[in-house]
Amino acid sequence: MSSKDIYYVYAYLRKDGTPYYIGKGSGARAFTKGKSEVGKPTPDRIIIIEKNLTVTGALAIERRLIRWYGRIDLGSGILRNQTDGGDGGIGAKTGTTMTLETRLKISRSLKGKPTGPMSEESKRKLSISLVGKNKGKKRTDEHKKAISEKSKGRVKGPHSQETKEKLRAANLGLERGPMKEEHKRKISLANKGKTHSAEQIQKQRLKVVGRVRTEQEKINYLIALESGKTKCPHCGKVTIKGNYIRWHGEKCKYNI
Repeated sequence: MSSKDIYYVYAYLRKDGTPYYIGKGSGARAFTKGKSEVGKPTPDRIIIIEKNLTVTGALAIERRLIRWYGRIDLGSGILRNQTDGGDGGIGAKTGTTMTLETRLKISRSLKGKPTGPMSEESKRKLSISLVGKNKGKKRTDEHKKAISEKSKGRVKGPHSQETKEKLRAANLGLERGPMKEEHKRKISLANKGKTHSAEQIQKQRLKVVGRVRTEQEKINYLIALESGKTKCPHCGKVTIKGNYIRWHGEKCKYNI
């Protein structure tokens, strides 16, 4: 049996640990939902309920779980699924737009329900359900390709003023202190053995050597020097004394 013939049933969880979508798939299906489909949560809220199934077994479990939790659009439960499960859109409602009456029903059914941070009990249950789920898991070539295709064409530029304000508001009041020793140890272990090839170093070096700075970059550079920062002669980065001693100067990875 090939990997394409092996199916699983997955669930998308809300922050409180309750499922809002049940689906079946194979390969990277659970992690590569399209824009027109139900919203995909963060990876820690995607769980595989049953795996190593045939298509018939996966469809049966999917239908059973949807029937158990019920659908929001029918007023019978908490799931956003638009069908009863299975291929062919079994049980799907006609039309693609919800009526005002349906929206009001959904609104009334959700009023008063907590939508804040997950409780400690919910976190504990979710943690137990995820133990061993992703141990040793590696992305398949199909999954990698899907992620690559999804990222193509995305415009990456400076944050808008509105986004900056949101980020600022989200970070206000957060305590930031020295990194914990345990955190340092984990970073150290994660980076051990990682090396850059001569070709990679040369490519990175060519990105910075000879590049013409913008007027704003020149101003920022002068401000940084005035505040006591030092420029690395190998990569051109301006940094504080501690970072310079640790990562730059003779230790700079571009010092070839």
